Amino acid sequence: MNTLAAPSLPPAPPGVPCPDPASGAAPRGPGGHRPHLRLVTPPPSRASVWRRRSGALVILLVLIVLAIAGIGRVGASADLEDRVAGHVIIEPGQTLWDVAVSTAPDGVDPRAQLTAIKDLNQLNASDVDAWTVVLLPAR
Repeated sequence: MNTLAAPSLPPAPPGVPCPDPASGAAPRGPGGHRPHLRLVTPPPSRASVWRRRSGALVILLVLIVLAIAGIGRVGASADLEDRVAGHVIIEPGQTLWDVAVSTAPDGVDPRAQLTAIKDLNQLNASDVDAWTVVLLPAR
């Protein structure tokens, strides 16, 4: 007669209670709690790793472009400050010609001053709305 013997199991580590086979209860871990199942996820696929890396690269490039644009603006404002001697607010009834005549330095033709004012402020006409701030060119 053949008899089947129960496989021998290694002893439980110290501090871990052994289940009572007669009661049918599941073993409990330290502190009397039942062990929790952990969800094991597979590693990300090559395609998802590629998408993540390319997305990070795009974000990095956008940040670099924005930083360069910000540095360029600082340089542009410094360049503008070198070209500006002050400003005038156009009053009602005042024209750019009036501003050019009153602000032209000694020895400078008001026509040259008017052209410089138009170029600096990127104006096409000599009529400007009242209360407009007009920058004056440095000479």
